[in-house]
Parts: sequence; structure tokens; C-alpha cells
Amino acid sequence: MIRWPACLFLIATVRGQAPVSYEVEIKPLLRRHCFTCHSTEEKRAGLDLESFAGLMKGGGSGEIVKPGRPGSSILFLAISHEGNGVPNMPQGQPKISDADIALIREWIQQGLLDRPGGKSRVADRGNLEVAASLLPKPKGAPAMPGQLPLLDAQTLQAAQPITAIAASPWTPLLAVAGHDRIALYNSSTREKVGALAFPEGIPYVLRFSRDGAWLLAGGGRGAVSGKVVLFDVKSGKRLGEFGGERDVVLAADVSADGKLVALGGPGKVVRVFAVSQPGTKPLYEISKHTDWITALEFSPDGLRLATADRAGGVHIWESESGGFLVSLAEHKDAITSLSWRYDALMLATASEDGQLILWDMRDGFPAATLTPHQQKPPPGNFGKLPGGVLSVQFGVDGRLFSTGRDRALRVFSTLGKALGALPPGPSMITRITVSFDGKMAIAGDASGKVHFWDGNKDTLLVP
Repeated sequence: MIRWPACLFLIATVRGQAPVSYEVEIKPLLRRHCFTCHSTEEKRAGLDLESFAGLMKGGGSGEIVKPGRPGSSILFLAISHEGNGVPNMPQGQPKISDADIALIREWIQQGLLDRPGGKSRVADRGNLEVAASLLPKPKGAPAMPGQLPLLDAQTLQAAQPITAIAASPWTPLLAVAGHDRIALYNSSTREKVGALAFPEGIPYVLRFSRDGAWLLAGGGRGAVSGKVVLFDVKSGKRLGEFGGERDVVLAADVSADGKLVALGGPGKVVRVFAVSQPGTKPLYEISKHTDWITALEFSPDGLRLATADRAGGVHIWESESGGFLVSLAEHKDAITSLSWRYDALMLATASEDGQLILWDMRDGFPAATLTPHQQKPPPGNFGKLPGGVLSVQFGVDGRLFSTGRDRALRVFSTLGKALGALPPGPSMITRITVSFDGKMAIAGDASGKVHFWDGNKDTLLVP
């Protein structure tokens, strides 16, 4: 009996068929589109696609497929017309069908099987189920707000989109972003328990520290200024301010040990500060990104920092030094959100390209690639509807929650199996978080409403 890697079981289940192989599905596809120029008799660019051995050998420029990595495979980039500097194929002809492109992508993703029952060239990942959580349990009672300072902020006349939302990892405390303020709620009772002033502008990112004692808020005013502020949850006092950006902060986080704060935004540079030295220069800066920094997060074990940008770039760094570790090159559009699983073995990245990718962080290869929020066009309309993924979050039990441009909220197993969905609502769901016990997803939408979902019912809260 053949023992397939867990990720191959997942993909095969989605298709309802056996894994894709060169001999059965890919060779006939290539015969229709490619053999005229790339066959045993006609090896243009030194490339023979008529045999599995020839395809694996590649052409004059080297290999054209990388097992498990469609976005890094020249063959896929050429036929999908997505490669920067890679010629579009078939040359001088229209792009092949989306179904054929998806089949080649799936074949590469599964590990380049040569025949039915063949061996995947993607390493067997073994057990990727959730390991023990690395969240440091706080000493004493987990933090909840006490008597907070009075909030002096302008009263808004109209509801504003929810730009950021966060749930404490240890208590039913929910933070919701607003203009010049952060509203705090008890997520169990839905009662407001306080508010924090954020005169810097709009918070675009909210994060609780891993022990739940601090709340990080990052944001600012577009094309004017940006900053990150650390608040003490119990007292509401400001513990420190970080950065002096010339534009808003779009992404920020505090490290698991509470020693580092990282931030980024339109400036394309990630800056990492020492929490113990607010108001000073950063410890180090990361300048590898070529576009706006749109998401970043420290790993729960404190060892790595994941950063992402508007061009689809995702990079992993050493937290302490900023040393480069690996790039995760599969996305083709802006990264909207990313989330580490609590055992630090898996990273989820969400993008406007419609992909939700689960990365095995032991080797930096995709364990599963999903397109959960793709929308079908109405009958007679052959255009594509927006299917981008807007926000993603792992719960403490390993389940994964996502929202997208289809206005739906979806939940998956830790390996990407669909478990349920909240039907599309009237407003776009912009941000999602997960309650401290992992039982409830909480999402904010474009109309300023907050949705609480336990899988059975949906209730609303207007901040």
C-alpha cells in the first residue's frame, strides 16, 4: 500500500481523484500545446517535454519545474503568463485554458509524479497536526482592564470600516479599532469595558502580547505620520511609543518574549525596536522588500519574524539579528494577512491573488494551497470576480479562519480541510480574530459592525 504524504491526501481529496501524474494527465496536455516546439525531434531551447526524463532535465537555462513550488517553476510561470522576465507560452498563441493551468499547478504542487502510484518529489512531511502550544502562560490572573482613563475623542457621525481587531490570548477581551480610539469589549458578554485614546489617527493593526498584558496599536494618518504604541491592558497607560514614520504603520507586532517591536508600512522598510528603549533608533532595519509592508508577525517561539508586502513577497528573518532565512515565493499579488500557528511549525499567508497558502516552516515548502474565496461569475459572464483573501488567523486549537472578497467567513482544519462557513453578508468582512479559547471567530466588516460566530449562529455588535 502506497503511503502518500498528508498534503497529497488533502489535494487529492479536494479534486475527488487520484493525484495528477505526467503520463495520464500532463503529457496529453503538453502534446496539445507544446510538442510542436519542445519534443524529442524539435528541442527548441534544448527542451524536450515529450518524455518525463526530458521535462525533469529542463532546457538550456536549467530546470523548469520545482517540486511543490509552482510559483518558482518556469513551466508554470510561462503557461500562466505570470512570470516577470519569463516568456509567455505557447509562443504567439493565446494562453491555455484555466483548467489546464490549474492541472499543471496541481501536478507541481503534489510533487511531479511520473505515473499513477509514482513517488512524490516533495518530502513526506510526516505529522503536521497541531503540536503543543508555546504560549507562555501569564503569572497570576490574566490581564483585564481596570478603571481606564477618560477618553476625550471626537464623536463620529457615521460608522467607519473596521481596520483592525484583536482578541486577548488569555481572557475574553476584544480590541476594536476606530478613529482616534480603540474600543475594548468583553467578548463573552458583548459589553464595552473601556476605550483607549489613539490621537495618532487610525489604528491599522492591533496585537496583544503573548501573555495578554500589553496591547500594541499601530497606525497613523495617511502620507503624514505613523507610529506604534504599547498600552498596559489593566491601566490603559502608554508604556512606549515606537517609530516616527512619514506615513501610516500598516503592520506591526511585539515579539513573544516582549523584547522587540517590529513595524512597517508604505516606506517599504521593516524597523525593529527594543521595547526597553522606546523613542530611540531601531536595533536593525530590513530593506529587502520592494513594495509597501502590509503584514508581519513574530513566530510564537520567538525565533523568527515573517514580513510581507504589497507585491506578494514573503520573507522570513531571525528575530534577534534580522538575519535572512528564506523567501516564500508563490503569491502574485498583495499579501493582506499572515498568521503563525501556535506551535510555530506552520505559517498561513493570505493574498489578493486568491490564494491561502499553508507553509511547512521546517523547510519553507507549501503544505497546502487553497483558493477559498473564489467567486463564480453569473451565467453568461465569463469575466473573473474578485476572490482575494483579506484576513487569516489560526486559533489555539489549530483551526484556521479566513475572510475574503466573497464577503464570507470560512473555517478550516489545520491542514486546510473545509469545516464550515458563514454565508456572505451585506458588507465586506475586513478583519478577523479568534477568541482566547479558540471557540469563536470574531470579524469586523466595512460597515463598522463586529460579527461573533460560534459556527451555529451570528450576532452583531456595533462599536
